[in-house]
Amino acid sequence: MLEFEAALAGAQGRHGVLDSDSAAAITACCQPGSIDAAVLAQHALACGALADAVVDRLTESVVAQHAQAAHMVHFGVARQDLCDTAMMLRARDGLDLIARTLMQLILLLTQRAELHRHTVLAGRSGTVAVGPITFGLKISGWLDALLRHQDRLQRDRAEWLVLQLGGAGGTLAALGAAALPISTDVAEVLQLGLPDLPWHTQRDRVVELGSVLASLTASLGKMARDVVALMRCEVAELVEVASARGVAVAPVIGPACDATLAAAQQIPALVSTLLSATAHVHEGDPACWQVEAIVLPQLFILCDTALTQMRTVATALQTDVVRMRNNSESPRLALMSETLVVALAPAIGRAAARQLVHAASLGAQQSGKSLRAQLEQDETVTSLLGPDQLERLFQPAAHLGAASQFVTRVLQTQRQRQAAAAIDSPIVLPRVDNGEVHLHYQLEGQPGAPVLILANSLGTTLDVWAPQMPILLEHFRVLRFDARGHGQSSVPAGPYSIADMGTDVITLMDQLGIAQAHFCGLSMGGMIGIWLASHHRARIDRLVLCHTAATLPPPDSWNQRIALVEHSGMAAVAEEVVERWFTRDFQAHAVRQIGVVREILLQTSPVGYAASCAAVRDADLNDVLGDVQAPTLVIGGKHDHAVSPAQVRQLAGHLAHARYLELNAAHLSNWEVAQSFTSQVRDFLLGG
Repeated sequence: MLEFEAALAGAQGRHGVLDSDSAAAITACCQPGSIDAAVLAQHALACGALADAVVDRLTESVVAQHAQAAHMVHFGVARQDLCDTAMMLRARDGLDLIARTLMQLILLLTQRAELHRHTVLAGRSGTVAVGPITFGLKISGWLDALLRHQDRLQRDRAEWLVLQLGGAGGTLAALGAAALPISTDVAEVLQLGLPDLPWHTQRDRVVELGSVLASLTASLGKMARDVVALMRCEVAELVEVASARGVAVAPVIGPACDATLAAAQQIPALVSTLLSATAHVHEGDPACWQVEAIVLPQLFILCDTALTQMRTVATALQTDVVRMRNNSESPRLALMSETLVVALAPAIGRAAARQLVHAASLGAQQSGKSLRAQLEQDETVTSLLGPDQLERLFQPAAHLGAASQFVTRVLQTQRQRQAAAAIDSPIVLPRVDNGEVHLHYQLEGQPGAPVLILANSLGTTLDVWAPQMPILLEHFRVLRFDARGHGQSSVPAGPYSIADMGTDVITLMDQLGIAQAHFCGLSMGGMIGIWLASHHRARIDRLVLCHTAATLPPPDSWNQRIALVEHSGMAAVAEEVVERWFTRDFQAHAVRQIGVVREILLQTSPVGYAASCAAVRDADLNDVLGDVQAPTLVIGGKHDHAVSPAQVRQLAGHLAHARYLELNAAHLSNWEVAQSFTSQVRDFLLGG
């Protein structure tokens, strides 16, 4: 709501409705923290409406700063404008979260569908076996639905997320000739779409958004129900994951599926309530849009809950392939009944064939024999089907139809979409345990492509490389990981060393069977690259070192930062660090991207960050630069205040086969000039 009021006052000031001093005073009072939350809550309870409470408290704040501006707070607009636009801003953040978690789940299911493309599974309709399928086909069914939901969320969000600005009657009459310019200005500042006219009485956008969230949650409920059915003790084809030491972990799949089903079961009533709130009376009905303010957040929460829980399931689930095969061949399932009917029908007719197979299935169940043994005693069957033909008919893998092709089609669709959009969030994958630290990693791309390892900078995670992923995945099999102490990797006691982190990479390569790879490291990641290329020369093919140096003095500055983080947490250094990472111009026009990176930094463990600061503080790699023989691209930033261009050029000058490139950016040039950065790295690694 404060974002809306600030954007409104700023636009009114730029278009002459407010004088510049009044606009500046109102905008200044809209900063986060300018209104005491506890006082606001009490006021909202007293007046019965949060919007009224916000406007009242904001007006009080403005009075203290600029008394004449106070009567212009919220000028010319309606309370519903404030509520609806704030709802759209919240929905945008919610959709970003949903999209990230959905992508993580899609990537996990993609990997599992590929892995189990040929794993035979008993196909079931309800509780009845209907023929062999593959587990990859079942996973692809879940995946296919999620891809459609992902498409809807991406395709329609621009239509949903629009500004509401109409005043009491929907005409913005109080703003006069400046009405449309101000609307356009506010929409641009808030990064919302501008509709053709105010939508305060037409709620189809809200209903459609809620319905898509509900549909996604329902599909996740179907997935959860399938998993529960396959985990039942009499089926036992899916099991809980076990730890590396063979000790079963605490159950997570059952509770996660239960939570997902509970979320899905609440959806129908909420969507019905949302639909009932669309019938506004005349130019607005507070009772109706206040219903949306209650229901839509619940739909977001339930959808996010289901996504998060099923991501846990997809991560922790293990398949009992032997059990799947045994079940598909079990006499009691009579899995090949339909195949037998098809084989016998040309000779005796479909009805007779179905009756014969049904009678044999009943006989097998009563006698405890297999269906095949029962059929081998039937003269009609043996006269029509020889032993070899019966043998083939009872091999489930030979009767999978187009299952593999269907899986391929779904996986191709997913990969095409993945290549077309950046992946901006880590995926929860198994962690590699080297005895000291669990490394969280993500390995993507076509098998057989050259492997490229990406190492993150201090205070970031593997998703710092999100802008590069679509292009790099076209050419490389990309391995990203969270350095120890960062992201979802474990946080061992510090201090760390660059050698520790380099050894982590070698362990990761060994565990994944990677003999040699290209390596690209950013800042601290670049130091790791120097250590690897000097101590494990045969393992590194081509090397990219970004915004890094062989040593980064002075030690006192690192000691001060360590002490500050240990005492006050990451928030104490976040703004200063982000200020060094990006130029002022980029910070001004890329607010959302800056916000993503800032959040990554704030989520970093203070313990891991401090221990990694010690690693950078103590690193002096000058003595090993002569051992680096890999062809190297060294990238610096013209405006980098974290590692100056002079320091980066000096590093390039001491490497035998290095080329220096300076980009018009600060420390994170892979975000600030992403296209140039990515194309330069790609061309160098491909031999340019």
